[in-house]
Amino acid sequence: RPRRVLGPSVPADLRLPADVRNVRTCMPGVLALEAPAPRSGDVAAICSAIGELPEHPLLVVVDDADFVARSIDNFLWTTFTRSNPASDLHGVGAFFHDKHWGCSGPLVIDARAKPHHAPALEEDPTVCRRIEELAARGRPLHGLF
Repeated sequence: RPRRVLGPSVPADLRLPADVRNVRTCMPGVLALEAPAPRSGDVAAICSAIGELPEHPLLVVVDDADFVARSIDNFLWTTFTRSNPASDLHGVGAFFHDKHWGCSGPLVIDARAKPHHAPALEEDPTVCRRIEELAARGRPLHGLF
């Protein structure tokens, strides 16, 4: 038997702090919450406001919820390259039991860009044109991508 039914959309009665600007469903049971740059205590405030949410066991705090929810690739890339398990995992109703961490509500991952992360990659139009030329029919990169 299933342990739970996963929520297909953002709950209408979702309580969030005022600085959470945008909420999107990434997949059933998973929500992306868009919030401003990380600052001390802001994820704890989100956890306090949310409550149990049994149909949504995973929440990811992100810089751009629309981007994260657009595809599974975007969700996976953002969640697991912009979070550190040692410092960015939180939970609603977090507790320790016999030296093991747990939470009674959703797991909340802070996957926002941090000051120590590299800046976003920006494409150089000249390089892009050159690659497209090399990928044209009869050229060395044709058919590789």
